[in-house]
Amino acid sequence: MDFLQDGHNLSYLWIASGIILMVAELFVPGTFVFFLGLSATIVGSISYFYESGFWTQAIVWAALSGILIWIGGSFLRKFFPSSSEKVALNPEEGPGRIVLVSKDILVERKGGRVVFQGTEWDAISKSKRIPAGKRARILERENLTFVVEPIELPEI
Repeated sequence: MDFLQDGHNLSYLWIASGIILMVAELFVPGTFVFFLGLSATIVGSISYFYESGFWTQAIVWAALSGILIWIGGSFLRKFFPSSSEKVALNPEEGPGRIVLVSKDILVERKGGRVVFQGTEWDAISKSKRIPAGKRARILERENLTFVVEPIELPEI
């Protein structure tokens, strides 16, 4: 443990750990690992010039990591918006339209299919399973998946 008693060695350890974490970002999805590495590098740089204990540095690293993840994450979301979105459809694009279920629609699970405007689309139900051959009403669209509800049509 004499290695950690020397302030400069501990600084080098923080900086090396930070660089390793920032490089690991290339292999781990998400941006939080980069911010953990950046905060470790900053703590290592500060501790090189201002001597402090390990636990003080660890607390500063944890606080700085949280701040960088929060601020940096919201900043990056402005430039790289999520590919997942909920879209409210125009009336002519589906909500309220009755569609034929071509493959059983499951509750909160993908796999079901409906026929809309001559094309099969993925569909899910929020309330209950809808068997193939039945009719459903489109509520909304989430990306390329329709959210539908079962309807009971009178027999003719």
